[in-house]
Amino acid sequence: MISKTIFTNQYLKGVGLFSKRYMCSSSNVIKTCKDFYAKEEGGKEGTHEYRVKFYNQHNEQISPWHSIPLVHSVVKGDGQTTLYNFICEMPKSSTSKMEVNTKELFNPIKQDIKKGQLRYIKHGNIPYNYGCLPQTWECPTQNDKLTGLPGDNDPLDVVEVSSTPFKRGTITAVKIIGAVPLIDEGETDWKLIAISNDNALFSQISNLEQLEKHLPGTCEKIKNWYQFYKTSEGKEPNKLALNGRILDSKESEQILQDNHLHWKHLISDNTKFILQ
Repeated sequence: MISKTIFTNQYLKGVGLFSKRYMCSSSNVIKTCKDFYAKEEGGKEGTHEYRVKFYNQHNEQISPWHSIPLVHSVVKGDGQTTLYNFICEMPKSSTSKMEVNTKELFNPIKQDIKKGQLRYIKHGNIPYNYGCLPQTWECPTQNDKLTGLPGDNDPLDVVEVSSTPFKRGTITAVKIIGAVPLIDEGETDWKLIAISNDNALFSQISNLEQLEKHLPGTCEKIKNWYQFYKTSEGKEPNKLALNGRILDSKESEQILQDNHLHWKHLISDNTKFILQ
């Protein structure tokens, strides 16, 4: 059974169904995404007080994790492609370890803290845009169907392969290409591979084979980075489940849906939630 006691109601506020007519003109807005937008506020970057907060069209603060819908849109063509809302936590080439904080009111993006110190990636600049999918949760009390290990208690992570850095807090429509089965300190920590619909190669890349054709070496680069980046902190390398096999887009979609279901179970007894 999924534990629902690790989050209290105060972390699940601001959830609802909103219209799609809002456009914000505030000077410190990062990027709008129909109903929602993010703003840098609450402290200077590089301090413990720094936050990126998210708002709805009524200028009410909301949780990016719980309020922003998972699905952005469904595109019909030769087949049917679902686009998902990707929240950028760490832009390409950055080193500040930023994340949607699951334990703070409204879950703003903030820099991770360890032993009282702000965390930075010591392995070097991250090679791709990095962030998460809203309305997903890797359950820590239930073993993943493929890895056989519990989740890491966070939303699903996403590695977006564009060469252009996104601004922190950007909400972007992405297509899921694959998934790396990372095991971090005994916990399942899937790294979904995605491409933004703003990328010039978007229509040409829908699976791992096409990714390798147009951006050779990307899969191995992502695997190696997340397997070994903690070694720069003196830690052992992360492990890979499934003998290091990167899952294809179809299998990755199933992982996404499983973890969306975990999230639904998580919030079901904590708040009245309107699914979009």
